[in-house]
Amino acid sequence: MSLLVKNAAIISQDEKRSVLRGFDILVEGSRIARVAKGIKEKAEFVVDAKGCFVVPGFVNCHNHAAMTLLRGYADDMELHSWLSAKIWPREAKLKEDDVYWGSLLACVEMIRGGTTCFADMYFFMDGIARAVEESGLRANLSHGMIDLGDKGKREKELREGERVVREWNGKAGGRISTSFGPHAPYTCSRELLEKTLELSKKYGAKIQIHLSETRKEVFDLKKQCGKRPAEFLGELGFLSSEVVASHCCWVSKSEVSLLAKRGVSVVHNPVSNMKLAGGNAMPVQEFFEAGANVALGTDGACSNNSLSMFESMKFAALLQKNARWDAVVLNAQQALDLATRNGAKALGLNAGVIAEGKLADFSILDFSKPSTVPVHNAVSNIVYSASPSNVRDVVVNGKLILLNGKIQMLDEEKILAKAQKVAEDLVSR
Repeated sequence: MSLLVKNAAIISQDEKRSVLRGFDILVEGSRIARVAKGIKEKAEFVVDAKGCFVVPGFVNCHNHAAMTLLRGYADDMELHSWLSAKIWPREAKLKEDDVYWGSLLACVEMIRGGTTCFADMYFFMDGIARAVEESGLRANLSHGMIDLGDKGKREKELREGERVVREWNGKAGGRISTSFGPHAPYTCSRELLEKTLELSKKYGAKIQIHLSETRKEVFDLKKQCGKRPAEFLGELGFLSSEVVASHCCWVSKSEVSLLAKRGVSVVHNPVSNMKLAGGNAMPVQEFFEAGANVALGTDGACSNNSLSMFESMKFAALLQKNARWDAVVLNAQQALDLATRNGAKALGLNAGVIAEGKLADFSILDFSKPSTVPVHNAVSNIVYSASPSNVRDVVVNGKLILLNGKIQMLDEEKILAKAQKVAEDLVSR
């Protein structure tokens, strides 16, 4: 398949952060073949982007897609009570078909929001993988493993985590990649973490993990073993460039240095962290200064309650400025970096930049909406003013999955109606 995007203003996200005005993009197969003015080659599909901005697809590096089913179900609660009293009891009632429909709903929302790839940790991953396959999106999927020190549960979780990695990696024409997903140091035994590391090396797979999201988990672990979470993982030899660690709100300066030195990608989830009153903002500036790769996530729609990366970019910038009393930190360009090129790096994707040879994952934004007029600075408009309503077209792996505001590969109306019914059934069980 070939696609030609004409007359675009391109937010390239290259090393110079170039904005290329009046350029064309030629896509052949899954890759960007040419970025130039006046491309004459013929293509099967031609899209006129005059007056629009083309931006690399957003990479949502932390999500629990099927939790759309619990959007608004357990709001205004403290995290540990939220999990133990509301979320975990509902999740114990989940079936694979529920996860499938919840994930389809998430895919529709993400496509409309310009997200082209997401990282997910959850259960019934076959259901999520089926949704990804049908939607046209790209994803990195991991089975969320929790053993709480139970040997039998640990063995079962590891078997399922390994099965997901083995069976789904490279599927959907290469759009699905897989990783291992130990939930967190406070829910996973040392033995589970050590075995995860062994399996990650065996399969060359990444590891997704929650890390230092709350003050409580940090001090509980320190009381238990005398070390903070990142220190504990470092002692196990767990930390490497294969690890994608989400939250990292309650980390010390030495832990920031350790995570950066080991090449760990850290994922800022500002909306979820504020909504659950985590009480501390990820020290993004210190991570930048230490040379760490910082990406961006929404977390699940049960603790956000949106999967909008536009919203997460804006909140990331505002949270950092407010928390540090400094209007300069995490500027608009850095926030866009978190959502694009940094996210792609975290997941090992040849994406996040619009350039020849890169994966053809990008969105076309219509800035003729009242909230994005005038355009003095396109990047500032994307981060501080734009919303999913500005997303006109989305391309993933060289294919149009949103065209002129219409979802191309899914029956959106059917999904919305079915997801409502599934969600009502789930909370009544």
